[in-house]
Amino acid sequence: MRDISRISIIPTSHLDLFWLGDYRNCLSRGDGLIRRYLDRADESGNETFVIDTAIFAEHFLMTHPHYEPLVRRLIAEKRLEIGGAYIDRWENLVLGESLIRNIQIGRRWAKERLGIETRLAAHPDLPGLNAQTSQIYTQAGVDYYVTSRKIFHEGRIWRHVAPDGSAMHVMHWPVHYVFVPFREGSLVEGAEGHFVGGKTLEHEDMAGRYPHGTLAMSGSAGDLTGPEDFITRYGKDQRAYIDQFQHEFPEIEIDYAIPATVMQPYLDDPVELPEREGTFPSVWGVAPDEEMRFFHRVRAIERDLLDAETAAVLAASAGRAPLPESAAQWHGLYGEEAFFAPKDLAPAGREFEWLWRMQVFTQDHNGGGEDGALSVFQKKVRHDRARGYAADVVTHAVATGADAGARPVVFRTRFGAEPVLLVDVGADAALDAALDSETGSTQVLEGADGRAIRAVAADLPESIGLHPLTTAAATGSIDVRSDADEVVVTTGDLQLQVSRTSGEAWLTQDDRRRRILAPAYAVRELGNDVTLATDEEQRVDAVLLDVAVGSQGALAVQVHLDWELLGVTWRQILTVWAHEKAVDVEMDVDWPALEDWQVRLPLLPEASRSALSFGTPFHGSPWDCIPEGAHPYAPDEISPEDQAAYREVQHWIAADDADGAVAVLTEHPAFRSEHGETSAVLLRTAASCGDRRLHWTNPGKTTWQFRVQVLDASDYVAALADRRWRRSRVLFGDAAESVLLENHGDDVRVSALYLDEDGRACVRLVNQSASTVTARLTGLLTAEGADVIDLTGAVVGEVPVADGRVDIELAPWRISTLKFTAALTEDAR
Repeated sequence: MRDISRISIIPTSHLDLFWLGDYRNCLSRGDGLIRRYLDRADESGNETFVIDTAIFAEHFLMTHPHYEPLVRRLIAEKRLEIGGAYIDRWENLVLGESLIRNIQIGRRWAKERLGIETRLAAHPDLPGLNAQTSQIYTQAGVDYYVTSRKIFHEGRIWRHVAPDGSAMHVMHWPVHYVFVPFREGSLVEGAEGHFVGGKTLEHEDMAGRYPHGTLAMSGSAGDLTGPEDFITRYGKDQRAYIDQFQHEFPEIEIDYAIPATVMQPYLDDPVELPEREGTFPSVWGVAPDEEMRFFHRVRAIERDLLDAETAAVLAASAGRAPLPESAAQWHGLYGEEAFFAPKDLAPAGREFEWLWRMQVFTQDHNGGGEDGALSVFQKKVRHDRARGYAADVVTHAVATGADAGARPVVFRTRFGAEPVLLVDVGADAALDAALDSETGSTQVLEGADGRAIRAVAADLPESIGLHPLTTAAATGSIDVRSDADEVVVTTGDLQLQVSRTSGEAWLTQDDRRRRILAPAYAVRELGNDVTLATDEEQRVDAVLLDVAVGSQGALAVQVHLDWELLGVTWRQILTVWAHEKAVDVEMDVDWPALEDWQVRLPLLPEASRSALSFGTPFHGSPWDCIPEGAHPYAPDEISPEDQAAYREVQHWIAADDADGAVAVLTEHPAFRSEHGETSAVLLRTAASCGDRRLHWTNPGKTTWQFRVQVLDASDYVAALADRRWRRSRVLFGDAAESVLLENHGDDVRVSALYLDEDGRACVRLVNQSASTVTARLTGLLTAEGADVIDLTGAVVGEVPVADGRVDIELAPWRISTLKFTAALTEDAR
């Protein structure tokens, strides 16, 4: 073990929030093992401990308030450290604002409860790493990140560099997030149950891995384990192993530490370290541990929360209360409607933090083990609660249905054109009546799940705020031809052909013909441990039952397809739009919880991996651009071949090849590309993970939505996906027209527009391109200028105002938050 003068053991226990099914079981077990580790540290005088995430520290002090003096003392003695994130979450599956709020909530709790500025992010078992992690965490005050899997499996200190140049130090556990024996044969004979197999610290030369001389190793025995579990798995107490190795390696100092003491030398005395940038693919495959509709739902709720935050700004700008009176009774994470249950009410001014707290809580990286059905229910309760509260805020802000003078209005939360709005028919009878009075500008469509949707051609400002609904004449032309062989829909921009015999679909644009849709199919799932494995030879293709033309009008034409796959009927609807180069694809099924099958839908059947790029949080990554050295390693990880084939996607996937560029815009996260075929992975079951304790079978109705969009050279794919995700809302109210923000500059994405606790509006802007851009903002919020703040709320720059306009330059891939000077609430005046 050359170049190593010290080995520091960091006792910890990987804290899963849903691995035991009921989150209360996990938190309760976490309380007990934290107590035992803290008692050990107190009794020994030298042992240490790391609590991965703030939620476990929070719950421990809720149930063990008498331990607070010991917790504070151990922190002061640098023998206890708490990770800054609120929960341990998927990096490649949750959306960007969830990542931001997760670290903000966790760090804020630590500061308010314990008076500390947490600098650590501890995510030992996360399977992937997204490109923007370093920018998000460094802006939030985190200096170093502790993890395993992904890369550098032999253990190493390295740096992860975000696309904007932000960099964060990373400490990678050797082998896994557990204790590793120092030499072969050093474990007690017969010890079993640990994760390391026959691996030791001698398996490779240590030279260069830890330039400051201290090798850091996890002292954990695995997930949710305590000191007694270490004895069970390793054969004797960890202290006994430390004594043993101190005698066997007298030339090396062996002690206990926390990440802060190991990482501080690298912050004080920077040295050359390996650097990696970009997105690391998941080592678990696609969307593990959860039903697919879970991911659809959490992405929809994120949109609802963002819209509600902007609605609160809208209400405040009009001089009204930002929130409805009902907000005083919003239940938080632990609030339940039951005898003797805590209410967990949100403190005044912190209501939205309470809603985000519920949202990120449900995104912990475990799906619930054997009691997965219970965790699904517990998460959905919080989803329904957050969605209902968000709807109340929007209703309050727009004064929906306030009186007889109410009129159709459009609530917009992002920049960019939106020529057609979508409204659920029957959501408001008065709104339906108002739209019916406009001829030629509306059309009723059908969703694959049977719901009726009204499309409305509209003429709206490209600004954030509230606008009267002004309908417009339909633009473009659209024609449909149907015969015994095919259905052909033609617009001024493209042509869609759907075969009546195979159900395949082709899109022709500018004389370029590409196949965009092939029949769905299923393959057998095999499993290998807790990750994906399939038998591609056991394949069942969907059988086409019917093709029919549905709604036809000036705005769109719909083609309906019915399929049979695995004895189950699937409904598919293709919608061709007259006004843009896009085809919407919807699929719906009432799934009877069949297991051992993975279902795929080829959406770009002829797109090779080398032509693909895909969305990650606030970024876009080429499919095949994997950081050097990243590969599966542990036995519970995906095979290298399957890792190359699967990606977890945020909002979009695009192909740019000799046939031109085309994108799939969607809230579905799971895609596979292999042998020249790119497909959405519609369904997986627990067999796909190989671990029957993961009980999820996707029972009931699931609907998938995709937009196949032909791209022009000037198209901004992330913006197209964002506009689809955060569609404007058509409501019926009497609130006055209001333009909160308008951008007269380059394309930027509005990630969030919210009201800070001091009554000032903040907007988070993102440049999702490789070029420097300038946003030129006007509107009600810009009158007095703004400050640039980081994700801790600290001011890092000033943006002056000139003639009511605020200009800000964003470097490539930069995330910047502006806090406007103008006060919107009485508290801020």
